[in-house]
Amino acid sequence: MAEQKFFERLTEPRTLELLSQLLDRLEDVVYLLDVLEQFLRRGPEIAEAVNEGVALLRKGLGGTAMPNGWTDLLNALRRLRQVVESPQVQALFRESVLDPRAVALVGKMAQAMIEASQEAKKPEHRRLGLMGLIRALGDPELQPALRFAVAFAQRFSKALADA
Repeated sequence: MAEQKFFERLTEPRTLELLSQLLDRLEDVVYLLDVLEQFLRRGPEIAEAVNEGVALLRKGLGGTAMPNGWTDLLNALRRLRQVVESPQVQALFRESVLDPRAVALVGKMAQAMIEASQEAKKPEHRRLGLMGLIRALGDPELQPALRFAVAFAQRFSKALADA
């Protein structure tokens, strides 16, 4: 009986729509859960730092002048705020540069570049001529990268034209 209700509810259009939305955002959810897990793992350290900060603040406010360390900290926070509010950094936030998928893709590209660089330095690799390049174009392992390169070139050309 409970299983039947579960399956009925699971097949309702609203439930399917919500599940579809969840699946579309699953990478973001996993990323946020990883960040939350790291935050919770460091909870005691963070709480201790906050407690120490509050104790120092109370001690500093008890006197007539603010200690130099606090002045330096406030100045650093003001400079940090200026940087974060700068048009350049705000543009980074508005664009997809910091999108977790873009960051992950850049990481994969960097790893592939490192491995390819090491592979290309091996002495057993001989010169790659035009025929070797044409044969490489038919390699099934290269097809995803070639499709990516062509799709990227098309979109980047459009972005440059629109800029």
